[in-house]
Amino acid sequence: MTELRNCCPEDFEQLWALDQQCFSPEIAYSRQELAYYMRHKSAICLVAWEQKRLCGFILGHPEARGFGHVITLDVDSSARRAGLGSDLMKALEAKFASVGCSSVFLEVAVNNGPALAFYKKHGYSVWKTLRRYYPGQLDGLLMGKSIR
Repeated sequence: MTELRNCCPEDFEQLWALDQQCFSPEIAYSRQELAYYMRHKSAICLVAWEQKRLCGFILGHPEARGFGHVITLDVDSSARRAGLGSDLMKALEAKFASVGCSSVFLEVAVNNGPALAFYKKHGYSVWKTLRRYYPGQLDGLLMGKSIR
């Protein structure tokens, strides 16, 4: 049984380690970057635990003008394709809605096919291309959706 809960400071090292596993070294967050995003005054970080093991987490910020920004969604490779990413995304979207957000946006690398398919399945569409957004001159896509 998977337990979703709010992140606590003691989770940080495991969250950082999972981010390192989920993303290539040039895209994964450094300890300092992840700590910065988690310290943001409005940060929402939800973690998923199963049998005392971190399976995934999602981190986002409610922004000005009613937007929620998904900073990262990380799911351990052994827990993928079982609905955990969907559960985390729905829970964050509900938190965004509860604080007045009407839309959600995120960035994704153009070559991340599984993530693009996941976000499209959840109703996200491409808002614009972010030229050379990622290291190595890799383009990103700004994706979003309404959550009204």
